[in-house]
Amino acid sequence: MDFFKINSTTVYKPFDKMIKKSSKISNSNENYSHLELVNLGKIFFKEKKFLDFSSKGIKSGFEAIKDINLKIEKNKFVSIIGPSGCGKSTLLNLIAGLQTPTAGKILIDGYSIKGPGPDRGVIFQNYALMPWLTTIQNIEFALNTVFPAKTKADVKERARKYLSMVGLEKASNKFPKELSGGMKQRVAIARALSINPNMLLMDEPFGALDALTRSYLQDELLSIWRKNKVTVVLITHSIEEALLLSDKIVLMSSGPSAIISEEISVDLERPRDRQKIEQDPNYLKIKLRLEKHLLRETRAVEEVT
Repeated sequence: MDFFKINSTTVYKPFDKMIKKSSKISNSNENYSHLELVNLGKIFFKEKKFLDFSSKGIKSGFEAIKDINLKIEKNKFVSIIGPSGCGKSTLLNLIAGLQTPTAGKILIDGYSIKGPGPDRGVIFQNYALMPWLTTIQNIEFALNTVFPAKTKADVKERARKYLSMVGLEKASNKFPKELSGGMKQRVAIARALSINPNMLLMDEPFGALDALTRSYLQDELLSIWRKNKVTVVLITHSIEEALLLSDKIVLMSSGPSAIISEEISVDLERPRDRQKIEQDPNYLKIKLRLEKHLLRETRAVEEVT
């Protein structure tokens, strides 16, 4: 899912409807996003069955996250790590505006967001490319919806620019079924960047890829991040990935009612070489802290279940 929800054949939320919900947010990269989460919470309420009077009007549900307070500075790369089922994806969906919080608020540059918008590019693990469109048409679709006043020539030129940025200019007329997993994810990244967002929200974008492709795309992402100066929020299960990419790592507790347990600054010199940083004492120290956290929170989940 990348700015819009789709299944194999249907677009559920057109860009234009989503954009109207966040009209107060600037789409200019001149003002890099600053994200603040204030006492954020999300409860998924159970659907009340027809003629079910057992609850006596009292709502019940699953509390995924609670009391989330977090500040992310402009142009920073932040990774969020936690055990499976702790609400990481829920948190990202809230920031993206794809879900509505039941408590607290989300601020970008001081404005409270009420839904999705072109200021946030969303990249998910499943790519969400429309199978009936070619590579370049997938990008053009996003551009035409966000920038309806642009000419056809301008849209095509911009789409080609971002395909070239991810090294796929020669695959512009291929359909998604003709692309590898790594190529599909590069198209998703190009599509997200093409609308000039201030922030990239990424939910385990490399989780389904082989190790070699994953390493390649991590390096590509770092290069794109440096060139485009956007804020990045990345959900990942990989400690090594978080350490390679991040300025800060946010640790979440086990769910339900997951909270932020700790925030760790990654004070490793940039640009980072994966072989060199693995020998850095600070890298090893942070890695040990992350491993202990995940082990402790995973055990907590197992004890509950």
